[in-house]
Amino acid sequence: MDYFFTSRDKVRRYGAAPDATDLDGLRYVTRERALKDGTPFFLGSGMRPLEPHCSFFLDLAKTLKAKSLQDYTYDFLDFSDFLESLDPPSDVLSAVEDDLLAYRERCTEHRDEPMSPATWKRRRVTIRSFYDWAVDEAKVLDRRPYYRRPNGRDVLSWGATAALDVRHLTYEQWWFLDRVGLRGLLPDGTADSSFRSAHTLRDSAGGNLSVTTGLRLREFRALLDIEVGPPRRDGTAKEVELQAIAKFGLPRTVEIQDAMLREIDWYRRTGRAAMVRRASKNLWRRREDFFVVDDINTRQMKLRGVEHGRRRTWSVKAMDADLRARTMIEGEHGLEPMALFVGRHGRKSPTSGGSRYSSTRMRARCGSSRSTAWNWRCRIRSGSTTYGTRSRSTCWSC
Repeated sequence: MDYFFTSRDKVRRYGAAPDATDLDGLRYVTRERALKDGTPFFLGSGMRPLEPHCSFFLDLAKTLKAKSLQDYTYDFLDFSDFLESLDPPSDVLSAVEDDLLAYRERCTEHRDEPMSPATWKRRRVTIRSFYDWAVDEAKVLDRRPYYRRPNGRDVLSWGATAALDVRHLTYEQWWFLDRVGLRGLLPDGTADSSFRSAHTLRDSAGGNLSVTTGLRLREFRALLDIEVGPPRRDGTAKEVELQAIAKFGLPRTVEIQDAMLREIDWYRRTGRAAMVRRASKNLWRRREDFFVVDDINTRQMKLRGVEHGRRRTWSVKAMDADLRARTMIEGEHGLEPMALFVGRHGRKSPTSGGSRYSSTRMRARCGSSRSTAWNWRCRIRSGSTTYGTRSRSTCWSC
């Protein structure tokens, strides 16, 4: 069995019509009712669609995003491969309760690295979703291959996921996180030559923005520069409307205070400006992949431009995170990203490793700062979870 994920960008870059055919691949994948980006499809012997895998994931693609579809795909493939390895072999439609029990025991007990309860919980959701679909919607099975008790437990239930012990940071602890973990200073306020990050202003501004507004990581990373804007002359706060990038897509308004606007403006004029200029030429060479804006309506918060050769008009609050990351504007030196927080190569700032590096630095420096009580078993989890308490403090989890 082979599997693939749909990608319009890859077809646009590398797609070529097979010999002796006149198929326009790009036009086919961008037509109305075409498969959504990230949708998996499976091929069996003879390169024919494999059922019920294809139908199940086509149904999931109606409601799930590409990253979730990818996770579900790998989980489902692992389950399917296990069933085929049994003696005698089985498959997802002929599996019985004993097969599911054997799979649970293999994942949670007999693997070289057994799964944690939290990881198995996600795997269980994938399997249960498939059998719910097979019985209730596709009607390819008369009943589920396992018995479900009235309390919801079944043969796939295993382990208990402990709730996070989330606590508020004191102002002193937050100061230590901001100065030592994000800005790279020593506890006494002097520069630390061993600090590796070159984006201290960006990291500090992002952390403080999360703390003072309740914005989640994926939300403030996707903000456009025009949404925040410069500080106002009268010192009033700036209101930002969120929709597509908000959790569950539920519209809400966040308020950014004047002090935070000034800190962001300092980053905008220094670190961001330098990074944008370095990346502009490289971005220009890839302009066909971007949404290049040529008209900005700040009153209605709408952007007009060209995306893949087509004129588009977008309301800013309706733009999702992926589109925002590809939104550019022509500047003096080439294409410039419209995102507020910019990473290397002009794209949106990365997420991986930042909190782990900050936590490691603070643990390493904690011994030289007796005034700061930092729990060695704790790690940075979220700057928005405890938003609303006092000065909207951040949190840490043990």
